[in-house]
Amino acid sequence: MNKQSGFTLLELVIAIAIFALLGLASWRLFDGVVRTQQGTGQHERDIRALQRAVGVIERDVWQTVADSVVLAPGHLQLQRSHWRNPLDQARSERQAVSYRLEGAVLWRDSVGEGSTLMQRQKLLDDVRGLGWRVFDRQRGWHRETAGGSAPLALELVVSAGRFEQVRRVLLLPEALP
Repeated sequence: MNKQSGFTLLELVIAIAIFALLGLASWRLFDGVVRTQQGTGQHERDIRALQRAVGVIERDVWQTVADSVVLAPGHLQLQRSHWRNPLDQARSERQAVSYRLEGAVLWRDSVGEGSTLMQRQKLLDDVRGLGWRVFDRQRGWHRETAGGSAPLALELVVSAGRFEQVRRVLLLPEALP
């Protein structure tokens, strides 16, 4: 009696088919994880860009000089103090700052008091909408500043990237006790 040991052709084909199905399932799982990670990474970058832009605006608003906020349609202008001076240069601590939307980019323009050098900073890309409002005791919320009443708060509403609408209300120094 001659007994042969080994696998039949049918057994090999079934084993290869099972191995191929496991490989395909593993590849699909890996591909899904990579795509999710890429989406999460982009979302994180978008959130950080938005946080950075709002942080710059908050810093400027919190250091606003009294009665210096000028709000016109699509444009915010203010004067801030406590301008950082890491090089200890001889200059004023006051700085005129304006925010404007140009195309789909939010820009911050600043110039130091007594200087002619304008600094332009790109704050945020892919901006679809930008709105500003100020609050004062006499008129409530409105889209333009008016003489005679100092605004107490500033509202920023921005639509950028994958964020439909982000609203931030910032107190001005006049509102703080």
